[in-house]
Amino acid sequence: MLPDCVLPSIDRILRLCASRRPWFLVLAGFLVVVPAEAAPLGGIRGIVVDRDFGVPLPGARVSLVEAALVTRSRDDGGFIIEHVPIGTYTVTITCDGYDRETVTSVAVSEGRLSELRIELLPEVIDMEELVVTGADLLGNSEIAILEIRAESVTLQDSISAELISKAGAGDAAGALKLVVGASVVDGKYATVRGLSDRYAGTTMNHVRIPSADPRKRAVQIDLFPTGTIDSVTVTKTFSPDLQGDFTGGGIEIKTKSIPDSRVLDLSISLERDGEASGNERFLTYDGGGVGSLGYGLGDRGFPELANQPLPAFPSANYNASAQRVADAEAWDRFTKVFDPVIGVSRETPGLAGGLSLVAADRFPLGGDRVLGVMGALTYSHKYDFFENGENNVVNVSGKDSGFGGAERSDSRGLDELLIGTLGTLVYQQGDDLEIALRAVVNHGAEDEARVQEQSFGADQVEQNQTLRYVERGVRSIQLAGIHRFSAAALPRGGIPQIDWTIASNRTRQDEPDVRFFRNRYDGTNFFFPVGSSTPQQNSRRLFRGIVEDNLQVFTDFTLPFGAGGDREGKLKIGLWFDDTDRRYGQDSFFYQFTPTLGNSDAARFNNAFATYSNPLPGALWTDVFLDAERIGLAGNRCPIGMPSFACAPPNQLLWAILPAGRDVDYSGEQRIEATYAMAELPLPGRWTVTGGARLELTEIAIDPFTRSGLLEVIELQESGDRALVSVPAATASVSITDRNLLPALGVTWEVRPQMNLRFAWSRTIARPTFRELAPVATEEFIAGDEFVGSAALKLSTIRNWDARWEWFRKSGDVLAASLFYKEISDPIELINFGVSDRYFVQPVNYETGRVKGFELEARTALPVDGLELGANYTWIDSEVDVPPAEIDSLDDYGLDEVSRRLQGQPEMLLNLNLTYDNDRRGVSAGLFYTYTGELLQTGAARGGGDATPNLFEQAVGNLDFKIKQQLWEGFSVSLKATNLLRADRETVYRTPDGHEATKSRRDTAERLSIAAAWSW
Repeated sequence: MLPDCVLPSIDRILRLCASRRPWFLVLAGFLVVVPAEAAPLGGIRGIVVDRDFGVPLPGARVSLVEAALVTRSRDDGGFIIEHVPIGTYTVTITCDGYDRETVTSVAVSEGRLSELRIELLPEVIDMEELVVTGADLLGNSEIAILEIRAESVTLQDSISAELISKAGAGDAAGALKLVVGASVVDGKYATVRGLSDRYAGTTMNHVRIPSADPRKRAVQIDLFPTGTIDSVTVTKTFSPDLQGDFTGGGIEIKTKSIPDSRVLDLSISLERDGEASGNERFLTYDGGGVGSLGYGLGDRGFPELANQPLPAFPSANYNASAQRVADAEAWDRFTKVFDPVIGVSRETPGLAGGLSLVAADRFPLGGDRVLGVMGALTYSHKYDFFENGENNVVNVSGKDSGFGGAERSDSRGLDELLIGTLGTLVYQQGDDLEIALRAVVNHGAEDEARVQEQSFGADQVEQNQTLRYVERGVRSIQLAGIHRFSAAALPRGGIPQIDWTIASNRTRQDEPDVRFFRNRYDGTNFFFPVGSSTPQQNSRRLFRGIVEDNLQVFTDFTLPFGAGGDREGKLKIGLWFDDTDRRYGQDSFFYQFTPTLGNSDAARFNNAFATYSNPLPGALWTDVFLDAERIGLAGNRCPIGMPSFACAPPNQLLWAILPAGRDVDYSGEQRIEATYAMAELPLPGRWTVTGGARLELTEIAIDPFTRSGLLEVIELQESGDRALVSVPAATASVSITDRNLLPALGVTWEVRPQMNLRFAWSRTIARPTFRELAPVATEEFIAGDEFVGSAALKLSTIRNWDARWEWFRKSGDVLAASLFYKEISDPIELINFGVSDRYFVQPVNYETGRVKGFELEARTALPVDGLELGANYTWIDSEVDVPPAEIDSLDDYGLDEVSRRLQGQPEMLLNLNLTYDNDRRGVSAGLFYTYTGELLQTGAARGGGDATPNLFEQAVGNLDFKIKQQLWEGFSVSLKATNLLRADRETVYRTPDGHEATKSRRDTAERLSIAAAWSW
């Protein structure tokens, strides 16, 4: 029986597919009724000997990479692997004290044993007993990953669980930093070869996980703890069996598989952040923090009473009727139902920490049937803090005017939580049938308290406070199957195979009760509202939420065929269907003060609440702003029917909260249907050609909604300025239908054994996200940048050229050099501009863009036993052609450029790692350095009378270290130090003539952690 949570998803699949594409039901029926018959089997027999002396080597480990079969040589050096499906395999042999040996293209025929003689070259003179302490090398080791990469028909770069463990990466984002050409933006979003997240798709077990982030297309890969990850692979060239928008890279997160024996691993860690832990100045707020588990919004949730209808806001009147007083009482209740905290406070955080638990086992069911079960739990809690940073406003008002704007200090405290769970149930029947049910539930929470200050003259300071709690979640339920029809095997050993997957995904992001508050104060600590702003620009409370449901159904049929000699070709066809629905909602409110009429003592007393005075250092207006006597109904009101100028009107309200009235909700729908065909054809001379095409249909629709029926959009005027204009919500709807034929061609030449030369060409696309199409403005703090979509966006098309030379000199080693070039039509770029004292970031289509670069990679063992070095370097050169109208509009400000860099890409990437392993002493250590070059965040644009220059994120380097010591069997301790360089993070505005001004700057802290791990 399937779990209850899966049954509604399958029911939805059948109803939806039947209504849209009946052939999916036909295919599903075919998968059910086609029986799996016994596969024709063969085997491999051989002997392992010392190359110098010819003596047999007992205990050598012999592994079949593709079949995941392992055995050991006997005392006479002989070995045998039986029950091997016919086909071609890679065999690896390891023995303590000897170099690892790899034999490729080992053919297995039906009913026969292939013979091998393996000669190992001694690595050291003295031989010691081999002690195996880890899990199967084939599943998650660097050697296995490199062997699979060498046999791949596409350009791949991978990192295994083995290297992830050495690096001490806590999540997939940290792991991806170790992949050549890859970088991670904001600690969450993957960038490959300099192309931003829109060009890199992320899948988990080949299932695409939708994003709940309102600003990004990319999945927040920090939601995937490494405790559940087996490997991370980046495929850098497109092939038709990949999704059509995998341009810069297809990022595949493979979750842990079922081991050969029972596994129970537990790890507990404690972490100290150099700036946050023990710092009494850490920023938070009353009721803040992610809590012990982070689940549930608690007091942050939208108050139930706030959903009740409200009367018209009352005007204070001494002759108010009973009804008007009742109306004021309703507003009093409404105002006081919200959490009475709107400002920051300081609290000393303790140590952070984490926990990882993995349990798995196999259960024989008789015959060749096996049931595998695995569960994993990862928990991580961290703090981050910076103080006295910068977050400035910069603009240009004329060609020779220089920079204008304002300087703001910036301090922030962040409390982060990540919980990941994984459950896997796998049924295997011999080599012909595998059915897997996987459930992944990941939950992340962030709680942020932030303060910014800006000086106005000698005695005025403007304060800007933000309280922002965010919960992010991903749930994916996947049912997948592999059917091998060995009864239809070809004479040369090919076995037809069908792979299918049904996946139901849900992602969400909740931002309950985001609180913004802005005020000014003078040298006497007299606090007052910003007079040049409206109440909505001085205080706000937002309740935002996104829920996205996604259904994916896809299947592949692979037919191997003999291609002469011991080589095998493949024909592959497939169908793919993706259905996504998004719902976005926002409710926002602001505080408004109603002055009391007259000049009585009561009026003067009440009106004093419009400001605040406290001479004590460090005082904040927000400390008292929502005190009961300052909000809602005044406490000194006259009784109804007894007007007196010695008291306030009977319906007198002080500070009250009102709906903002400009919220935009939207629904979004995306449908993608695809079919593809491709073939892998071996040719004489050790050449292999892979080619085919994918036909992909895209349908995207956005329907915005406002209560007033109007919404604000950005309009480009004839003058070149941008302005905010109100339009009917219906005119901002979006409907896109696009059909693309995406061909791909790859050529691989095996120059000699373990050395390949690869060439690839393909055509791909990039889609705008829901958020980029929706006319909704979101901001991180008052007077900060607001992201707003554009209904005019269209899909980008990309032509890709790639070449790579790679040499797997010996097992575990690789040398590689790659070249790449991409031409992009209609690239989607982000621009930055100001309108009506607001600052916007908006996506727009430019005309054409180009990316070119090269990659160098090396991994090798050093002369010192157990010491290995890994290095990779990526150089990237990109440009995008600025539209002529944009060039003309920026000419008045000296910001005009014919072309500029492509947004979101670094100039270069460098990864260095030095690892040491000594199994005899139980010691492993690693030193990891990453360097990310400067990248363009947003492009220059003209706003409402001013212009904003290009914004660049400065280059930054990072150094991490980890050491692990096994104290006794099954128990180890490790020490990890990250961000040892403590490099500042900085962004700068820059004009074409090289003048710069700082946009933002913050310092960073080193992190030290200690962990204890048990394995039973």
